Amino acid sequence: MLNEHYIASGVLELYAVGGLTQSEREEVEQRAAASPEIKAALDEACAAMESYAQLHQMAPRPVLKTNVMARIQEESAAADGPVVTEQEQAPIPMYAGHEREGSPYKWMFAASVVLFLISGILSFYFYNKWQQTEDRLQLALASEQQYAQNLQTVNLQIQQQEQVLSILQDPDTRYVQLQGVEGHPEAAMQVFWHPQQQKVYVGALNLPAPPQGKQYQLWALDNGQPVDAGMIALDDTNFRLQQMKEIGTAQAFAVTLEPEGGSENPTLEQLIVMGEVQS
Repeated sequence: MLNEHYIASGVLELYAVGGLTQSEREEVEQRAAASPEIKAALDEACAAMESYAQLHQMAPRPVLKTNVMARIQEESAAADGPVVTEQEQAPIPMYAGHEREGSPYKWMFAASVVLFLISGILSFYFYNKWQQTEDRLQLALASEQQYAQNLQTVNLQIQQQEQVLSILQDPDTRYVQLQGVEGHPEAAMQVFWHPQQQKVYVGALNLPAPPQGKQYQLWALDNGQPVDAGMIALDDTNFRLQQMKEIGTAQAFAVTLEPEGGSENPTLEQLIVMGEVQS
């Protein structure tokens, strides 16, 4: 917690732009050496300052040197001294006496430039921080929406399972065991039918994988007439109950192999399983 307050204080950004005294810089360096968290934040602040400086660096105008030399010649002429050409001009110390006694507006201008650079670097740094926070917020919102969708799906599945369970527990539900016919002795399937509610479910499928372009179709036999009860979806969950079309009356159920999408009438040569409804 102390490291977080120290990082949030802004002292690392001031270090990066050179706004600290020597003792304050040493304190920052000591803290960075003792804390990997502070060291990482300091490196990030220095990297942000370097990126900003490279982005906004400007080369001095060529005319600047000419203007400076002309100014020096004018001041020399005013003092009745010899005119010194550019080639004869002796090096002038950076901190000559008259420069140290210059106008305070120069120092104010320099201070304003430093403050401008510091504010720009801090703005760039905190903008990046804000952008990262915004990205994390968007990810969090997306995760929350996905979680809500998953929860809604689970609730719907629970409601469906409760509805199926209530039908299976109803004493009026008929259980029909479909057995494989000749040529398909291993095939089998279960049908749960509630005549009053006209609900039909199939489960415990033990049907061979259909060939390409084929699909299993359930039929209800009502007084010898086949009635389409829907297409059967095969998956790896053999005990999952699948709701079929509503059937009001039936004496038996059967499954045939039909073209994908189903047929209007069953292909009797492709009869797979069949079972009678016990009274």
